[in-house]
Amino acid sequence: MSDLGLNLDPGSGPPHEPRRRVRSVVAVLASLAVLIGVGLGVRALLGLVPDLGRTSDYNGSGEDPPVDVQIEPGATLAEMGQTLKTADVVASVDAWLDAAAKEPDSSTIGPGIYSMLTRMSADSAVERMVDPDSRVSDKLLLREGLRMWESFAQISAVTGISEKDLDKASKQGAEIGLPDYANNFAEGFLFPATYEFDPDETATQILTRLVTRWNQAAAAVDLTSGAKDVGLSEYEVMIVASLVQAEGQPEDFAKVARVIYNRLNPDTWAGTNGFLQMDATVNYALKASEINLSNAQLQGTDSPYNTYLHPGLPPTPINSPGEAAMEAALNPEDGPWLYYVTVNPDTGETKFTDDYDEFLKFKDELSAWHDQNP
Repeated sequence: MSDLGLNLDPGSGPPHEPRRRVRSVVAVLASLAVLIGVGLGVRALLGLVPDLGRTSDYNGSGEDPPVDVQIEPGATLAEMGQTLKTADVVASVDAWLDAAAKEPDSSTIGPGIYSMLTRMSADSAVERMVDPDSRVSDKLLLREGLRMWESFAQISAVTGISEKDLDKASKQGAEIGLPDYANNFAEGFLFPATYEFDPDETATQILTRLVTRWNQAAAAVDLTSGAKDVGLSEYEVMIVASLVQAEGQPEDFAKVARVIYNRLNPDTWAGTNGFLQMDATVNYALKASEINLSNAQLQGTDSPYNTYLHPGLPPTPINSPGEAAMEAALNPEDGPWLYYVTVNPDTGETKFTDDYDEFLKFKDELSAWHDQNP
């Protein structure tokens, strides 16, 4: 064992050195605490660090005026909170996350534009965002049987996008998802349904959504294999579906489809050479919606869509058929019918026959209806 230092005088210098070191360490720590405190204070003022041990939150349901907040696709709850904090909707991201964790429906908050208030409590902000009514959107119902330009007009009226821009976007077939066989012509593929458009959606984005919805319907009815079963191309089936949509009532769709196929089949009706003789196709050519077209219109409209003058199907669909019409085009009802007449346009009552003389009687019933409803 070493004997170094064992004989040192207790009153000499070395025993006092450790006390000087303790005072130095305490001084350094005190200085550091001051510096850290100042630094944190500055950083807190700059918003660079969260409050220490405290989550800041506003009180109440918020203040007017409303502010629109856009949540981007794929945003996490934390990213949503930062967006809301930047817009001064909530006081802190942490408060937002705490409130969202308590609300089971917070997982349903998706992308879009939300109408919020400033300085909302985090609980109020979450409650508002899970309410579908807070989402800013333009709602539009596109009914079955609308022609392409009619769909453009309705979309334009709701969104403010010009019909010219919509028409231009509709010709970008690949970009909006049209099948190749549509040849960049969107007629028949702007699927009828209810849509909600965000205010910042472009013409291309909107039409893409409509065509995507058509693709879903085409898959639901199994368009590709169904077309083979009826001996037509997919595009021809869409043309037939548009004729069915224009000419029949839903309960008669399958019968109307059968009349079309019977008329196209020379073995069924050889004397007509495949003339469909449908008023709806002439109306399409005229951009009209006449119930009772004149002979001059039927025989004098020079258009490939005039099925009184041109045999076979028209060159394209003539409207946007719904899923029921597509289903009927793929599954026509069995029957010999070659003619049909909607004898009462008010009720939609339609009569079918394969006898020409009976067909003329049905036409007389329609004429009588017109006489009573001038």
